[in-house]
Amino acid sequence: MKEKLLNNLGLKVASLVLACAVWMAVVNISNPVIDDSQLVPVEVRNEEVLEAANLTYKIDGKDSVTVSYQVRTRDRSLVKASDFHAYVDLKDYNVTGAIPITVEINRDKENLVKSDAITAKPMVIRIITEELQRKKFDLQFKTTGTVEDGYALGIVSLSPDYVTVEGPKSQIGQINHMGIEIDVDNKNADLNSVASPIFYDANGNKLDLGNKVTVSGKEIEYNVSVLKAKNLTLNFEVSGQVAKGYRYTGVECKVKSVPVVGTKSVLASLTTLSVASDKLNIDGATSDKVIQLDLSQYLPPSTTVAGEEYKNVTVKLKVEPLTTRVFTLKLKGLNMEGEEADYDYSFDKETSDVTIKGLKEDLDALTETDLNAVLNLSDQGPGAHPGVLTFEVSGGFEVVGYTPFHVTVTHKNPGPGTEESATASTTEESESQ
Repeated sequence: MKEKLLNNLGLKVASLVLACAVWMAVVNISNPVIDDSQLVPVEVRNEEVLEAANLTYKIDGKDSVTVSYQVRTRDRSLVKASDFHAYVDLKDYNVTGAIPITVEINRDKENLVKSDAITAKPMVIRIITEELQRKKFDLQFKTTGTVEDGYALGIVSLSPDYVTVEGPKSQIGQINHMGIEIDVDNKNADLNSVASPIFYDANGNKLDLGNKVTVSGKEIEYNVSVLKAKNLTLNFEVSGQVAKGYRYTGVECKVKSVPVVGTKSVLASLTTLSVASDKLNIDGATSDKVIQLDLSQYLPPSTTVAGEEYKNVTVKLKVEPLTTRVFTLKLKGLNMEGEEADYDYSFDKETSDVTIKGLKEDLDALTETDLNAVLNLSDQGPGAHPGVLTFEVSGGFEVVGYTPFHVTVTHKNPGPGTEESATASTTEESESQ
């Protein structure tokens, strides 16, 4: 078989080359018409028609179309996708949303392609319309980074301080607020620049709404004053007494210090900012009291606060109810004070219940040992005596009381003339009789 294939190899190759040449000659001479196609993007014309009806739109599906046509073989390479123009005219929009696609070809290529053989697939594009909404948003600002030590942010001004957005109602509805971001990291001088407005949702996340939503101002000018400042620790002066059965437990405020601007000599003598206000009164309070304070009202003379955010600070005065907890103490295990070696001590009960008042969280962590209970036996002679307990508890706790008990004191070795001795003699005489 191999020998047959190799016989007259040169003649066989020459025949193949000749056949290809003859085929190419026939094609070039006949130049037949063939079918071809190009993928062409679809243009949307007369958008203002829908805008006038307060509508916006989007294409349902692909925004391109396959254009089929006929061209002669030798001209095939001369026809490109860019030679065709496929478009829909929104003047033809109807309630079905289906708009026919029109395809045109450049005039310089009309002689290469039969115009009556040009077809588009699909033949229509479906348009989905939606109500167009315009909405005004006041601009907020967010700073990133921290200014250089010893400096603080002053007034931030934006121009314009609002924008108007326009777009599909469903997309505008996603916007909670708008603003710009300003990088102040390690800055020690005033800043003047521009930034693009950003869309934010209700959680403060950035939104990418594409090109269907337009903004009235693409660049927002901002001016940030960076001031020489000193941070003063806040000291809230709270007055008054809460209602009986409650306790004031302190101030809660996210702002721990405030940057204050002033001359070097004035700032040198300041370390804290005392805040004294009638709003900080807790007389008769039975629950937390939340107030708003403008910290700029409490500044020392010749100073100003650096930053608008310190003019409306939330302060919570915490008030919690008191509760009680009962601890059971074993009397024999208590520390005794004033006991005498000649006496024995016994109790009419094994335990005594002690009631402690305080905040629930503190009481939950308290133990019997923390009460430091002591049984006072000073100046107690033989006989029965009411038990006296003393306690040393940390601040915040109050000993309400304890269940009463009696301590019986007796001589270990009763001597002549003692009550215990007389009792013992009477007992012996009775037994001898």
